[in-house]
Amino acid sequence: MNALDATWYDGRGSRARAARITEPAPGTVRLESEGMVLEFAAAELQLSPRLGRMPRTLRLPGEGHLELEDTPALEAWLGGRDKVEGWADWLERRRSAAIGAGVGTVLAVIGFFQFGLPWMADRLAPAVPAVVERSVSKQAMALIDRLHVEPSRLPSARRQALQEKFETLVEGLPRGRDLRLEFRSAPKIGANAFVLPDGLVVMTDELVALAETDEQLLAVLAHEAGHHEQRHGMRRALQSSAVVVVAGFLFGDLSGTGSLSVSIPVILLESGFSREFEREADGFAFELLARKGQSPADFADIMKRLTDSHGGDKDMGPAGYLATHPPSAERIAAAREAARSTGSADSPEAAAASDAETGNENADAE
Repeated sequence: MNALDATWYDGRGSRARAARITEPAPGTVRLESEGMVLEFAAAELQLSPRLGRMPRTLRLPGEGHLELEDTPALEAWLGGRDKVEGWADWLERRRSAAIGAGVGTVLAVIGFFQFGLPWMADRLAPAVPAVVERSVSKQAMALIDRLHVEPSRLPSARRQALQEKFETLVEGLPRGRDLRLEFRSAPKIGANAFVLPDGLVVMTDELVALAETDEQLLAVLAHEAGHHEQRHGMRRALQSSAVVVVAGFLFGDLSGTGSLSVSIPVILLESGFSREFEREADGFAFELLARKGQSPADFADIMKRLTDSHGGDKDMGPAGYLATHPPSAERIAAAREAARSTGSADSPEAAAASDAETGNENADAE
């Protein structure tokens, strides 16, 4: 009959006692310590799970607990244990398994933030209540007004005329009733336009001054309408605010949405939207312009002027309408292709640029 040495804490004092346990009969465990003998049914005893090579704890009903080394005899006396526990113990004793588990955890976290979080944000954004969008946008605009922009210096008649044209442009859109246009002066930011989640579109005086025609400005506004219709601002804000906000929407606690009003100005003025979002908004703008009888070439024209005003893509700073991806040249080419596919004629500026590009290609070929 095998005997196992143990340390006994009887639960009535702090003194540790030397003890021995044996199995006098199947299903029975005997405890002997300082002349005291106690017997217990094996089914009444609770054995702590394995944790590496650490001692295990055997809890005795009404008599404290024992601490003893892990041995096969314990499992034999107390009967089979949970298979999951055995599998976990097997993993804990193997370094390669521990390293693999660590690598797997890191990959899982990266995968969640790279794919899982955008997927969740895309599905949560349409469910965000309008009152939350208004609250977040109001706070974000207050922050932008305080730190980045000034009241517009455009004449009221000029602003009114552009606002009326914008209303005509977005009339009939699913979320068109939310869209409204305001102007700000932004010497530090320069030519820029952005839309907040509640549909407020802000265009800077500098962009109005840069454009040659109102059609070019409407092309930019069509792009911003595309961001709003596809909820890019809220989707991007949910992604950037990460787990706290997403979990809040999932479990009904909206207290974390205050961080959205902080992240949105950074997204709009510094980080920009993703390549995917920009391409989606561009495509939406091209379709909207064509549907309203306007050429997508106007978008190419204003993008070209924006690029030239900043010395090309390579000289762009962190702020400004072009501080986004994909590169301006790709977007200009896409707009011109959309103009050709819809049968709308290029503007003189776009036609000249196209001719210049063709000439360069011929020269290269020679």
